[in-house]
Amino acid sequence: MKAITEKVSYLQGLYEGLNVSDSGPNGKIISGMLQVMEEMADIVEAMQQEIGSLQEYMDDMDDEILELEEKIWGTETDDQDIVELKCLNCGEQLYFETCILDDEDVLEITCPNCNTVVYINDGSFDFETYDEEDFSSRERANEKSSHPKSTNSEL
Repeated sequence: MKAITEKVSYLQGLYEGLNVSDSGPNGKIISGMLQVMEEMADIVEAMQQEIGSLQEYMDDMDDEILELEEKIWGTETDDQDIVELKCLNCGEQLYFETCILDDEDVLEITCPNCNTVVYINDGSFDFETYDEEDFSSRERANEKSSHPKSTNSEL
C-alpha cells in the first residue's frame, strides 16, 4: 500500500516545510502523530506483503490438493448413477449415488428432514437410476411440477 506511505511522506514534507517548532505544544503533537503514522504505514505495508504471500501459498496448496484428489479418487464421479427416493413420511426428495448400495454391510438411509428410515439395503427395495444429466433435467421437471398452475374457473 504505497499510497499510505507516500501520503505520510507528503505530510512529513509539509510539516518540515512549514518550519513548525518541535519545542512548542502543537509541534510536539504533530511530530508525534507523524511518527506514529509512519510506523503504522510501514506495518500495513508489511502486512499486505505477507497477505499476498499467504494468498499465493494457499492457491498453490489448493492446486496440489486438487491434483491429489484426482489421483486418489479419479474423476469417475461423473459416470455414476443417482438414486432418487421420496420420504413417505414428509415427502422430502432424497438423492444418493448407487455406489453406496454395493456395500455388504446393512445400510439404512434416513430422511434428513424427519429422520424416518427410507431405505435399507436388504434387497427388498426397487429403485430407478439416472445419469447425472438425466438427474438435472428430472430435478428441473420436478420443480416445475411442484408449483401448481393457477386456473380460472367460472362461477
